[in-house]
Amino acid sequence: MRLHTAILFLLISTSIKLVGQTDTVKYQWPISPLGVQKQVTGTFAEYRSTSASGHYHNGTDIPASAGTPVYAVLPGVVAVAYDDGSTGYDSYVRVTSTINGVSKNLTYYHTRPSVSVGQQVVIGQQISTIAIDHVHLIDYNLGTSLTDRQINALRQNGGLTPYVDTWKPRIRYIKFLLDNSTTFVPMGGLGSKIDIIVHIEEANGTSSSAQNNGAYQVGYKILNVLGDSVVFNPPDNGSRYIYNNKPKDQYVNINFYQPESNTSQHVYSITNGGGANYVASTQVVANNFWDVTQHPYGNYKLMVWTTDCRGNADTQYVNITTTDIDLIPPGQANLRYVKMDSTGYFTIGWRKPADPDLKGYRLFYSSNGTGYSLREDENILKKDVLERTYSYGSQNPLYLKVSSVDSATMPNLGIQSDVYGIRMKNDGNRILIVDGFNRYGGTGSWANPYHEFILRYADAFSYSFDSAHNSEVENGGINLSTYNAVIWFLGDESTEHETISDAEKVKIADYLDNGGKLFISGSEIAYDLEGSGSAASGDITFLRNYLRAKYVMDNSNSKVVAGADGTVFSGLSNIVYGLTGYGSPYVEDYPDAIDTVNGSQIMLKYSTLTNAGIAYTGAFGNPNKTGQVVYFAFPFETVGYATDRTNLMSAVFNYFGISTDVENHVLTPEVGYSLEQNYPNPFNPSTVISYSLPQKQHVTIKVYDIMGKEITKLVDEEKGPGKFLVEFNAADLASGVYFYQLTTNDFSSVRKLILMK
Repeated sequence: MRLHTAILFLLISTSIKLVGQTDTVKYQWPISPLGVQKQVTGTFAEYRSTSASGHYHNGTDIPASAGTPVYAVLPGVVAVAYDDGSTGYDSYVRVTSTINGVSKNLTYYHTRPSVSVGQQVVIGQQISTIAIDHVHLIDYNLGTSLTDRQINALRQNGGLTPYVDTWKPRIRYIKFLLDNSTTFVPMGGLGSKIDIIVHIEEANGTSSSAQNNGAYQVGYKILNVLGDSVVFNPPDNGSRYIYNNKPKDQYVNINFYQPESNTSQHVYSITNGGGANYVASTQVVANNFWDVTQHPYGNYKLMVWTTDCRGNADTQYVNITTTDIDLIPPGQANLRYVKMDSTGYFTIGWRKPADPDLKGYRLFYSSNGTGYSLREDENILKKDVLERTYSYGSQNPLYLKVSSVDSATMPNLGIQSDVYGIRMKNDGNRILIVDGFNRYGGTGSWANPYHEFILRYADAFSYSFDSAHNSEVENGGINLSTYNAVIWFLGDESTEHETISDAEKVKIADYLDNGGKLFISGSEIAYDLEGSGSAASGDITFLRNYLRAKYVMDNSNSKVVAGADGTVFSGLSNIVYGLTGYGSPYVEDYPDAIDTVNGSQIMLKYSTLTNAGIAYTGAFGNPNKTGQVVYFAFPFETVGYATDRTNLMSAVFNYFGISTDVENHVLTPEVGYSLEQNYPNPFNPSTVISYSLPQKQHVTIKVYDIMGKEITKLVDEEKGPGKFLVEFNAADLASGVYFYQLTTNDFSSVRKLILMK
């Protein structure tokens, strides 16, 4: 009786008021009869595995057969009426309404339009037909962005009506893992920091497809072993997620446990996030955990609950035991350098993590950066061994990484280090690759605490090279003057971590003053040194005098670069970077635009005709020495195609007067006529169009609006043969459907593209 009373109290007390939930607009169902509730086969913010990285479902699925009429449920103006010309899966209509003077958007996805853009529609007017088997209804919050503020059409105080839900959600299983890992631990031996994962099925009907949907609210509390008092109550009274609005897609695999989640199975990491209110207001789901060390070790009861948007609930209790067994992996061991000592020998060094139970390290190696083998373990590389020298007789590159290991009975392995490498050839050249990219997670584009970007630089040339962390240059452990050329990459490192420190400025300046050759790339260098509000006079002086550049803008609005005529980069064109669909390891979102200063020369231009790369040859601080610098205002490692990276790197070395054994040319395999679908699509504000020509000829590519009016001419020149790319920036255009047409003397093709702002 006492436990039953506690259950009732705990369930009632889980109701919280979510911040920012002010959209109470209601509307009927988009399939006849409009005033009758329909079944739901896909719920808002559930997991979708239809993309490699996973994403949130951003609407509500309402099933019906192909050809079923779809009706407007709010009056308004048709903003988009797009037919994909194929299965209709990507076809949709979006209607913009005005509610009390504020815009309101609804998208009827997977439906073929029967209205046109600009048309006024009223409630109950047919606007489309279902393309395959359901309409995917997307609701956007009043007056907010179309791209990241979708809201739940089954929310408690708005959306689809009538909606009566008599089906309760079900908790299928509960499991425990070490924080931020895939290591399961038994419920009878929980230690350290724990992730709790829960498989939940939300029922919205009687069919199988209506009973495997995602949850509306999820929460947990830790009770005493009797279950009659709360030992640990997470923020918002234990409520972790309430899906009235959708978190950002980049957090989907923190919100969900990816190895066990898919389109029909939704497994939540309920210990992650800062509580339902924080997630709702920020759209951020940060890593979190239950720290069992904050409570006396012993027996407890875990309470997990889920509720749907109409109050139906399921609650499960699990008896658990906490223990002081060490389950926490040691901190990350970070590589400092891999450098050649003498012919046939190299030395690798790393930093020691601070864990008191550290036992040693495991060193892994690879000749190609894909399959790694164990070279030595913690029995040889003990905790105070921070450097090791090895012989290596091959002229092929060697890539290495290290992981820390603790002394627990069952050893815990720390997060791997970055991958560094070396190539040892008797070629008279020695190149240093400096890793200055220390930004990950948060607002950065790269999510992991380690990376392998040195491979994308080293594989673009064939000379001997060493590699080092930027701090080794900063503290004097690496002497730049011993290298023929230095490659320094900063990724999207920005003001938060400081692109180039004062100490590094001194080292780089000294290197260039004495005739050094520096190739540096990064998307935020000029912004940090000159464009940000915190830029100091010394930063601007360094940018102008040593990188020989000045800041123009924080976003070039282009993902395509080409070589400038009359330079070593001439002939390089249609080089795409920063798009994962084109092979980039991460999305580059804010590439700087720069300009020349103090005698520098333009080397690369964005498709927007702003400058992407500059170079300078001449004296720096020493009039008797000639130094050289090449500066890319975008991250070189985000260039997707290996041939493009090789061609760019060859041009850099040619500029430095270091001949390469890789011929500097653009590959043009035999191709026929083609006009490819733009990527990404939908897009905002820029997209890339790919096309092919079998022979040299005059070609035009024009963009038209839905009424057939020419908007712009992207290409109007002789091209070919080969495959080409052109970027279309629509920053000044309104959302909607547009067309692009390629025309030559004997070929023409038209495709649709969608601008969604």
